[in-house]
Amino acid sequence: MNIKIKNILVLSSLVFITNIISAFLCKKYTYSFLFVILTITSLVYHSNNNIYTNIIDKIGILLIVVYGAITLYNKTHTNKFIFIITVIILFLLTNFLYIYGYFTKQLCFNNEICIGNNYHSLLHYLSSFGHHLIIFM
Repeated sequence: MNIKIKNILVLSSLVFITNIISAFLCKKYTYSFLFVILTITSLVYHSNNNIYTNIIDKIGILLIVVYGAITLYNKTHTNKFIFIITVIILFLLTNFLYIYGYFTKQLCFNNEICIGNNYHSLLHYLSSFGHHLIIFM
């Protein structure tokens, strides 16, 4: 794969550093640590795409999704309904980009690799923003 094409996913993976910093500054150290793991697994996967790095990245993603869901659930008693609804919409949108794209070979899995990578980068940004909302609630 062309180095320039890969760079967009490596660079967009770096957006998770903002989540590391935000969570750390908000004294949410577990969240910060899990984002360190996700950032590393994402960088490794997007630098060296194979079945093993894919599985490792999926584990990092799963850790963040589960922890984010638990954290969000614990915030449901607050008056921040707009934030909660926005996080849920962003979660559903990222899943749509990935899962629907997988089954239809569109969006993140578009055969035109630049298009697929652009959607995958968007997925990184949307998920980062959603987790920022959770962190700051």
